[in-house]
Amino acid sequence: MKIKNGMDFVNDESVIGKWENIGWTESTDGFSVTGLHDKSGEFGVLYFLPEGEPYWIFEGWTKGYILINYGGDEPILTYRYDVRDIGGRLYLFFRFENKTEVFVKTDSKRYTKETLGDHDNIDLPFVPDEQLVGKWGSVAFVTDEDDFSPGKEYGDLYLRSMEVFPDGSLVQSYMDSEWHDKWTKGFIISLHRSTAAAYRITEIGGEEYLFTEWKMGNYIYGGMKPDHYVFKRIK
Repeated sequence: MKIKNGMDFVNDESVIGKWENIGWTESTDGFSVTGLHDKSGEFGVLYFLPEGEPYWIFEGWTKGYILINYGGDEPILTYRYDVRDIGGRLYLFFRFENKTEVFVKTDSKRYTKETLGDHDNIDLPFVPDEQLVGKWGSVAFVTDEDDFSPGKEYGDLYLRSMEVFPDGSLVQSYMDSEWHDKWTKGFIISLHRSTAAAYRITEIGGEEYLFTEWKMGNYIYGGMKPDHYVFKRIK
C-alpha cells in the first residue's frame, strides 16, 4: 500500500494513538524534552491513525514520516519524525525545516476519523436574539478579538458573509460554497462540524460588529483555541 506522496506504507505501532504538544526547539536533530519553548500554536494535538489513514491536513503517514497538505493547490509536504523512550514515556520529535515540535504520547487508542477530535454539544434549544438577525459581511479574520482594528484591510476572506434568519436558520457564504446551519442566542451552530461557536455583537465607531469563534480543523483536530471572524452588519 502506498501513501499520498508515493511512499510505501510501513507500519509503526509505537506511534498509533494520541500525542500532545509540549513545546518546540530550534534544533532539527536533537532529542531533548527540557528547555523547550512554549507551544508554538502549530499543532496542539497529533493523532496517528491505523494504516496511515489521513485526517484534516495530515495526508497520512508511514514509519518515520508524516505528510501535510495545507489545502487548495498547496503541495503535499513530507516531514520526518523520531520516537524516543525518555524516562519511561514516549516522545515524538516532529522535524520541520527550522525547528522540532515535541509531543508526548497520551494514549494508544486506535482512532478513526469519526472518533477523534473535539466536538461540541449542538443539541441546544432555540432562543431568539433579534440583534443577530440580518445579513453580515466579513471584514476580518483574527486570532483574538482584541487583534481587530476597524478600517484595517485583512485580505480576501474565505468566509464572505452570513445571513441570519428569525427561525434559527442561517446561511454562510464561502468563496466556493454555501453552508446551511443553525443558531441560538449566544452560539452559531455548525451542523457540518458539530461545533457551537460563541458570538457577541458590539458597536464600534457607530457601526455594529459581530465577533464569532472559528471552530474548524485547528480547534477540532489540532487542539488549539479557536480564531475569530469579524463581521459588519450589511442590513
